Amino acid sequence: MLIIIVLAFFLKKIGTLKKDDSQLFSSIVMKITLPAVIFSTLAVNRFNDDFLLMAAIMAIAELAVILLAWLIATLIKFQPSEKGALMLVSAFGMTALLGYPIIRQVFPGSALAMEETVVTSEFGVGLLLFILGPIIAMYYGESRVEGRAIIKSVQKFFISPIFVSIVFGISFSFLPINHTSLVYSTLIHLFRLVGNANLLMVAFTIGLIIEFKHMKHIYVFMGIAIFLKLILKPILALWLTNFSHFTI
Repeated sequence: MLIIIVLAFFLKKIGTLKKDDSQLFSSIVMKITLPAVIFSTLAVNRFNDDFLLMAAIMAIAELAVILLAWLIATLIKFQPSEKGALMLVSAFGMTALLGYPIIRQVFPGSALAMEETVVTSEFGVGLLLFILGPIIAMYYGESRVEGRAIIKSVQKFFISPIFVSIVFGISFSFLPINHTSLVYSTLIHLFRLVGNANLLMVAFTIGLIIEFKHMKHIYVFMGIAIFLKLILKPILALWLTNFSHFTI
């Protein structure tokens, strides 16, 4: 995947591709290949509602990281825009664009791993992002926080192809269908074929949007974000799984 990202970055540098082309690749991911991955993952196994507990753990971890990012940015006296950016970057990530391809490479062929990833990501991260994202962006972007904008953002989540694929995938998993039938195997195979293009589309999207720009406090900003996202949040999530309220 890294090689493809570097290739896309190189093609952008020599003018073969443009940064604006990333919108096309991203749209293909969000509307076609990723929904195909999600549906073909959820449809093959009966849905396990225990995964919703992992989504709850992730949501709690996200909220804790947002609070810590706000506290650290306040103590360091970041500018409002930098504070808002730190809160968003530290808590939320590219779970759909980057997380799913990584899980598929680390756990190849494991529908169970992908199912848990999808549920945890979309309900524990995605929904929270669509609610808190606009609030933080508007408040620290010096715009008035509008309830209409927040409601519209949440509505986008529930009508997005990703959420629709989750609903159809879970519903399909409960249908009394013979998994060895030609129709079923052909349908799942079709969705998997489309989903196989997801890694390529994601890698090209990332390679085209990567840019290196100067930002005040950039190294401090990156250090804090990396610590909160890649070190503290995983430790917090692991710690929460030890509580009987979240585990069985």
